[in-house]
Amino acid sequence: MMAAQAVNVHSTSQMTDNLSRHEILQWINQCLDSSYGKIEELCTGAAYCQLTDMLFPGTLVFKKVKFNTKLEHESINNFKVLQALFKKHGVDKEVPIEKLVKGKFQDNFEFVQWYKRFFDANYDGHPYDALAARGGEKLQGSGKAPSKLATGPPRASIPAARNVPAKQVVTTIRPSQPSHVASASPGNHHAAGGDSAEIHALRQQFDQLNMEAEQNKATIEGLLRERDFYFNKLRSIEILCQDNRNVDLTKSIFEVLYATEDGFAAPEADEPEEF
Repeated sequence: MMAAQAVNVHSTSQMTDNLSRHEILQWINQCLDSSYGKIEELCTGAAYCQLTDMLFPGTLVFKKVKFNTKLEHESINNFKVLQALFKKHGVDKEVPIEKLVKGKFQDNFEFVQWYKRFFDANYDGHPYDALAARGGEKLQGSGKAPSKLATGPPRASIPAARNVPAKQVVTTIRPSQPSHVASASPGNHHAAGGDSAEIHALRQQFDQLNMEAEQNKATIEGLLRERDFYFNKLRSIEILCQDNRNVDLTKSIFEVLYATEDGFAAPEADEPEEF
């Protein structure tokens, strides 16, 4: 019997309807009864394996998945299981395993954004007990597990309700009711909706700035390490040359080491302090 075929989706980081990291983690934790606190913790691949089983129940062999691993080779195996599930259900997405298992925020955030859109395109709203499906094993992260009251169907994944005949409603008009109260209600709802949209936009902007700040920090740290590496190399060469000053080649090396460029001057040596 042929396995159910998935609806393929494509997305880019430029799409404006991407969720924030907090919304993504809340969605996953509610779906899987897990406690992920960071996007980077999705680098084990376990969450994607079970979310795919949620889309296509019975498709995952759970004993093949290491749900709480901290070992890279086991995470690689989890993603290979996911790739096999994708192939089985006709998903044309290539899983960037080597990038994801490194636990970098940007790579994992881009992939989970795509997966959320893929999930929404394929989930039909059926109930799914994630904890029972994996035999009661907890999916532990640095966050808090969702409360039982908060747990429910994943957002934006519930199919639209069918149209049903509306019940007849009898309305009683009370003349004593001030007219301005009724007229103010639509405006209040509109204002609340506008505030909610503005808050959502600000939250997305805040998350984007945070992400850019983290990327800039990583870039600066890399440049500093590279600077120190080459400085130490040059310092070692300088010391070696100082021990062999009379060699012609050494003099040429010193000329290169101490040469300056337009707009740059070597710092002056500090004068000795007088006592």
